Amino acid sequence: MHDDTGELDQELASEHARGRGREDATTAVAVIGIGCRLPGAHGPEQLWELLRAGRDAVGPAPEDRFPADARPPSGGLRGGFVDGWDLFDAGFFGITDEEADAMDPQQRLLLLTAWEALQDSGADPRAVAGSRTAVFAGQSHADHWDRLRAARAGSLDLDCLVGGQQRSMLSGRLSHHLGLHGPSVTLDCAQASSLAAVHLACLSLRSGESRTALACGANLVLDTAVTEVFDGAGVLSGEGRCRFGDAAADGFVRSDGVGVVVLKRLDRALADGDPVRAVILGSAMSHDGADEKRITDPSPAGQARAVRWAHEDAGTRPGDVGYVEAHGTGTRIDAVELAALTEVLAEGRPAGRSCLVGSVKSNIGHCEAAAGVAGLIKTVLCLEHGEVPPSLHFENPNPRVDWERLPLVVPTSLRPLPAPPGLPALAAVNGQGMSGTNVHLVLGPAPRASRPSAGRPAGPPARTWQLRRHAFPAAPAFRPGR
Repeated sequence: MHDDTGELDQELASEHARGRGREDATTAVAVIGIGCRLPGAHGPEQLWELLRAGRDAVGPAPEDRFPADARPPSGGLRGGFVDGWDLFDAGFFGITDEEADAMDPQQRLLLLTAWEALQDSGADPRAVAGSRTAVFAGQSHADHWDRLRAARAGSLDLDCLVGGQQRSMLSGRLSHHLGLHGPSVTLDCAQASSLAAVHLACLSLRSGESRTALACGANLVLDTAVTEVFDGAGVLSGEGRCRFGDAAADGFVRSDGVGVVVLKRLDRALADGDPVRAVILGSAMSHDGADEKRITDPSPAGQARAVRWAHEDAGTRPGDVGYVEAHGTGTRIDAVELAALTEVLAEGRPAGRSCLVGSVKSNIGHCEAAAGVAGLIKTVLCLEHGEVPPSLHFENPNPRVDWERLPLVVPTSLRPLPAPPGLPALAAVNGQGMSGTNVHLVLGPAPRASRPSAGRPAGPPARTWQLRRHAFPAAPAFRPGR
């Protein structure tokens, strides 16, 4: 009997090429698995429920998170906080309790979350050992090291150094404990870190350097030193809300977050029968360069450059984009970002066709190095469900934004995901870092026959973790100037 599976896979893969300017889909990248631990949501299903219901997961800091006298000068600390950040199944990963105590909790949570992401893809995480699987992980802060160093002054050992201070261990531990042989890189592009990790993972897959990739980001707010600096700089919200696009936006809210996406080249994912949740059609990363500004100030030209390059890479028309998950911090840089998006997305757009734009930060706060992957996960869920959830705390449009030119619309209720006539919906994720890095991704929905609802491959039973609490090391309270 003739086996036409390969022909079917090619037909499904080429579905994204028709009308998009691509000749084939070998450069498109499939999102086949998701794992996340975000404020108010453990896993993509809980996240979608939170987003669809329009819930705000930002709240007061847990009583045991910070010393009482280490709160920022403006008052009680609000943020997005992940429950169970100090719980870990050390024995399962072959790690002693002593070593786990010294490990940065970001490493511990990433191990757990990556395992869940692989299971979400239908894979047995125990079977990936020896594979050409890459890990690209974004991380900026390592609050654990400062507390660990203070608590163990005079008795630091190698476990403390590699576990608490070396950022390379975020990706290195994941590759080591899963037995992966692909590239393993931790990168710091400030708030653009995890979206940059996704971009580099796509390049690795497209070049054939890796067959599967885990693109990740981790952020835990475990000390108040950085918070106090941000507070002094006036970039934190006095009311504890990220009011993206609103005239009353007064800053962002810091938050925890760990996110992992499992990626594979689309043609290979289809051939392997993986459940494709969405497709990354193209991506780009740029730097602002030597604009006449401070390095921490955003550049509309630099951001527009990344947006345009991403569409050139995807072979897509910017005017077809129906939804953009913005960096969207709720600060003065919103106007810069929206101006850059407007400049590119208005090109070739029919009169009256609006573009929805929102920010997951309005629900969960700004999880910094993990913010990009959190926004990507939200966008994948939007493409899966064909809906865009409300962006919270938007009442009066920021007067510094030309809302009519595109026109841009911030949804305040659940809306259908717009799509151009006769074509699949097109969405995008935008990210930027205070170091001047910009990243933009262009996404489309999964080919119809490969969507999870069409039959997710049966993976092993979900792991029941034997979690033990690893308390944050006791240390003298932080005091300014110390």
